[in-house]
Amino acid sequence: MSTHLYCILPDDQRLDDAIPAGLRGVSGAEVRVVRAPGMVAWVSDAEGRTPLTVDRVRAQSLIDGVRSHDGVIEAALDTGSTPLPARFGQRFDDDDACISALAHRRAEIEPLLSLVQGRVEMTLIITPSTRRMLRELQPVFPEMVGESAEGGGAGRRYLETLRAREAATGAVRHAIDELQARLDAAAKPFTERSAVHEPLTKGASLRTLSHLIARDSVDGYKGALETVPPGREFRFLVIGPRAPYSFCDFEHGSGGAHGMKLAD
Repeated sequence: MSTHLYCILPDDQRLDDAIPAGLRGVSGAEVRVVRAPGMVAWVSDAEGRTPLTVDRVRAQSLIDGVRSHDGVIEAALDTGSTPLPARFGQRFDDDDACISALAHRRAEIEPLLSLVQGRVEMTLIITPSTRRMLRELQPVFPEMVGESAEGGGAGRRYLETLRAREAATGAVRHAIDELQARLDAAAKPFTERSAVHEPLTKGASLRTLSHLIARDSVDGYKGALETVPPGREFRFLVIGPRAPYSFCDFEHGSGGAHGMKLAD
């Protein structure tokens, strides 16, 4: 039996009893507190010693595990303290091994814990609307079916298709850059740190960015973004408040888009 780490909280005695009664984590395991020097951690028992990977579990089991993991972290956020979320699948041989790892990185963890206290993460997802995508891809469609009006070989038509697709993608990306700049400007009075996430698919015309803001600024932040018109060809979605997954990097306090990584 190993120990699954969910999140780290400041060393505050009141947090010992802050776990909601009956809170269950990954695989239905009971969540409990372990103490390390200068901090407390929410953990549960888990089967196996190594982190979960897509290759070793079925996709649905992985999705259920991620949701359970995030649910525990959201419960920690509801205590009024802001947790440092651990990346999903962070497992240790036992509680002692987990405590040892936390103690070893104490000098790096404590400044981040201090940074996020009283703060939450807000995430923006920007994407072109269906109208925009169809309009930008119109030059591609004729080259994808049948012969072109001007004739020419299949190789030439294929290259022309690639060029048209690249031009369309570039136009969308440039327009998203402009919308992001307007959103960043509107959010600036509330933003303490920001992070832009790399797309999962190369060349994707979807942009995800996160802002670290004060808990009591959520309404003002959302109100400021509502003043930014996306236009008919774009949309953006505001997600949060949530735990600061994107601001757990030991070196810079940002860029850790999936939470803090402690286990090998």
